[in-house]
Parts: sequence; C-alpha cells; structure tokens
Amino acid sequence: MEHMLTVTEAAMENNTLKLYPIEEWPVMEWKKLKDGMRMLADSNALTFVYVLDTEEAFIQLRLPKQIWPQLAEAVKQQAEVTVEGPTSIILHSFQQEMDYLLDNIPGNSNYGNEMVNAVEDNFLPQNE
Repeated sequence: MEHMLTVTEAAMENNTLKLYPIEEWPVMEWKKLKDGMRMLADSNALTFVYVLDTEEAFIQLRLPKQIWPQLAEAVKQQAEVTVEGPTSIILHSFQQEMDYLLDNIPGNSNYGNEMVNAVEDNFLPQNE
C-alpha cells in the first residue's frame, strides 16, 4: 500500500472543512490512521502535506493547489478540518500548522518563486 492520500475534493459543512481523498483504503488500514499533527510544504508539487501516522509508517495527506481556495476559506473561518473515509479523522493541528506555513512562505525564496506566488495569491487576500 502506498503511503499517500491525495485530496482532490473538499467541502465546507457546518464550519467543518471535509477533505475527500481519491484513494480508497481498506477499512482496517484506514482505522489505523492517526493525526500526525504536523504539515509540510512540497514546493515542487505546489502541495501542502499534512502528516498522518500509523504504527508502521507516516502517511502523506497531500493537499494540492486545486483545493487551496477551500483551505483558505477554512483558515479564514478557523474551521475544523477532517479527512473523510470509512471514518472521519480530525486534523487537530491544521490551523496552527497553516498559520506557521502562511507566516513563513510569503516572500521566502527558499520555497521557490512558484510556491511563494501561489501561496500569496491564494491565501494573502484572505488574511487582509
């Protein structure tokens, strides 16, 4: 099994942003997933990566640029964020991790110009 889930659909419901991965994992594997409580930026892929854990591995929950408008709205509303599968997993550190990345990426060439521009275009207008 690959250690990756890619979200291509997200929907706001009752002040909760629900993230829907395209991969379908077996129920028993899904139930092993836990909130890893940290997020990274994949500048080459213009993707945020929220970490999920199991006993055996780290799982990348990939949040590509196509869903950034929904992520920006969740940040603006300080909404709870969940990843949906056979059960919901609350991403408890989503807001804190996004705040950290949004403080560090704009204007920071270490992330690459394309990533910096994409973050500024998608998130800074939401925070003004």
